[in-house]
Amino acid sequence: MSIVITGGTGFLGRHVTAAVQRLGHEVTALGRSAGDLLNPFIAHNLLKDADTIIHLAADVGGLGYLRTKPGQSFHVNHQLGLNVIAAACKGAARRLILAGTPCGYAADSPLPLNEQHLGLGVPSGDTANYAFAKIATTQTAATLCPLNGVESITVIPANLYGPHDHFEPSRSHVVAALLRKALLARAIGQPTFEVWGDGSATRDFVYVEDVASTIALLATDHHPSHAGNTFNIASGQETSMRQLAWTIAGVIGGVKPDFNIDAPVGYSNRVMSIRAATETLGYEPKITLEHGLRATVSWVEESGLLKTWLADASAEAPATLSMPTRPIIRKTA
Repeated sequence: MSIVITGGTGFLGRHVTAAVQRLGHEVTALGRSAGDLLNPFIAHNLLKDADTIIHLAADVGGLGYLRTKPGQSFHVNHQLGLNVIAAACKGAARRLILAGTPCGYAADSPLPLNEQHLGLGVPSGDTANYAFAKIATTQTAATLCPLNGVESITVIPANLYGPHDHFEPSRSHVVAALLRKALLARAIGQPTFEVWGDGSATRDFVYVEDVASTIALLATDHHPSHAGNTFNIASGQETSMRQLAWTIAGVIGGVKPDFNIDAPVGYSNRVMSIRAATETLGYEPKITLEHGLRATVSWVEESGLLKTWLADASAEAPATLSMPTRPIIRKTA
């Protein structure tokens, strides 16, 4: 079996690569250096021999990133999807797995978000253009793939977090952004870290390994009944920003959240139904939020990222920062 992952060196991609390898399969993980998938000829050459394509490549970031790039967030992601679908249909692929987004659900969709409600209403807000690109990709695959003997499946991960996440301020999602702020605050002796909003907004946070292992199973399981389906892959738990922030504070120790009520928060409430994934795929989230946060903090420590963040912050404001002389993370058994 030849499995190729676009975006295979990114956050989710590297976890999916490892999960597929644990199942005993070889996989090719494509990163930016492999070639520009926005070029349809390059996309075809990179993907033409794959039996299974997992399409994770995307131009995406958190709310702050997407609100500044509305045109790019649609055009780039839509073109990536079209090129990958064309390569799958013209090549050897028999299965195509696409990554959707919870932003694709309309603002007034009933909670918990159910796959049957996709298309009932339209996305809105700063993430809408990215969502439209993902929806269009899924719809195009659903139309063209069956005509070419390709099974298309879409997974919609909830708010991902975990080791290898994107922590740079311009692109990070909420968990990574808050972890960076809290770790930096603790390192330089500040008592608080900023949290956008008043803490009442809710999200569904899912550990990256739970999503990666499910995608790996879909890629290697040849049961045909999944063709054309969309699955939410989430925790199924509604967590407020206040709960998240205070859990992060407890994991790190020595800091507490400071809520900025004037900052943007996006949708007010989000939680996803995992009933379809549970009943059809046997999916069950295994990692709790606190456990996942502790694992992510440990990875940040071991990776040396915090030293880089401190150096960057020191270069911006040298008078206010000093390197810590003792461990900054309090671990518990």
